[in-house]
Amino acid sequence: MVVDNQINSAVWETTDECPLFAVSLQKLFENKIPLIRIRQFATLQECDALVAQANLLGFDAYKDVTPKIERIGITVFEYNSIGKADYFQAVDQAGKKQHHITCASFNPLQRLMGMLKNHTGATVRIASESLYGNYHAGLTRKIERGTQLHIDYAPSEQREWEVGAVVAQLSWNLYLQVSSSNPGKTSIYDRQWHPDDEKYKLDSYGYDDAVVAGASRIGFQPQVGEVFIFNTRNYHTVEPIEGHRVTFTSALGLLPNGEIIFWS
Repeated sequence: MVVDNQINSAVWETTDECPLFAVSLQKLFENKIPLIRIRQFATLQECDALVAQANLLGFDAYKDVTPKIERIGITVFEYNSIGKADYFQAVDQAGKKQHHITCASFNPLQRLMGMLKNHTGATVRIASESLYGNYHAGLTRKIERGTQLHIDYAPSEQREWEVGAVVAQLSWNLYLQVSSSNPGKTSIYDRQWHPDDEKYKLDSYGYDDAVVAGASRIGFQPQVGEVFIFNTRNYHTVEPIEGHRVTFTSALGLLPNGEIIFWS
């Protein structure tokens, strides 16, 4: 994959979903396309086994996040006000919980990292800090009550962390379980966060709808076993559902040197 040191934001060239190739990944980093869809990333049996194991382990909820979102794992978002040292103290235990889940089926993170390396030839790795070691990467998550309008962008939120050095940030979600009657829709806006947008912020992560006024958007409804990847500097929201929606997810970002890093 040819990588520039700067990502040039542009309006979407198309609103169609794209398969995973080196060129489509670069376009997603550059906000030239809205999303990448990987069909049949995992089998129904693989997904069912991950969900069953996660339910046995049990979920915790994010603190100070409304509506309620449950997850197994840790995120840098949760440690913004607690501290980097505390985050890395929690990495080992979070990794053990993740292994407890994935050993029952397969490791979605390793599968996707392998795909990206094969398609791009880039260095693909877990994010790390010289004083602390590797980040945690991978959440098993329930978003069943929906989300507020928000972005996820480490350069604006974690400036003192390695992940704050990325020039573009994406999120990938493997859908492990969704309601058959209403899987819910994720909407992505062709409007990227800018520092001036902080005047629209409502609480720890949500933004007023006025920030996306007039922006085009697309929505997708996933099926079990599919992966969707999109640019999380773009504003996005998830609809509430009746039933269950479980995903395996993490962030990934592009460093100025062309490396692709993963973290949660």
